[in-house]
Amino acid sequence: MSTAACIGGDMMEQLLNKLAQAMGQLDHLDQEGFVGLVSEALAPYPDLGWVLAPDPANSALLRLSLSVRNAPEFRERAAASGLLPLAGEGWEIGLGVPPRDGPIYLEAQAGDEVLAIDGELMGWQMRAADGMVDLVLGIAPGPLRALGQAELEELADIFTLGELGELNMMDHVNSVSVEQIDGLSRDWPSLATLRAGFADAFPACAYAEWLRSARS
Repeated sequence: MSTAACIGGDMMEQLLNKLAQAMGQLDHLDQEGFVGLVSEALAPYPDLGWVLAPDPANSALLRLSLSVRNAPEFRERAAASGLLPLAGEGWEIGLGVPPRDGPIYLEAQAGDEVLAIDGELMGWQMRAADGMVDLVLGIAPGPLRALGQAELEELADIFTLGELGELNMMDHVNSVSVEQIDGLSRDWPSLATLRAGFADAFPACAYAEWLRSARS
């Protein structure tokens, strides 16, 4: 059993106290100092990651997001503790990396060439699977066809995680895969519409209201 699975109430409080102290000192710490405090606090929990960024639904709120994709036991115990989210003055500590507030874009290496990838040119489908969905991203003809299957699947995972956020991927998505398509169509709409479609399919999902309007 992992250390994260063994965490008790007292340990959870100690962890959050340390993280809250780090957040409270943000204005007085440089980047290295802040990273050091957070890394020290999370050292007993190697399966946890973290991201510090403005909350996508409230840019005035700085959110320390604990990445729990590789630590489902920690997520369960943290949720059961009732201690999260933990709010301070202008900041919050919460579970799960939220959706990314930015363009659907990244660059990928393909041999000696760097590909500029516009995710809005990719299509998507949701296929029902035991109360969850299988997400399929459609790859139209173009430079992306130069990537191998494993690279395309990694790309699809990065884009869908950025579009939907970690908790929605954990709670509602069974798998992510890719297929070749002829182009965008009614059956394969642009990835820019995934957020709204997902929120319609799962109206109680995390960030549902924001997802509906984020790319409208």
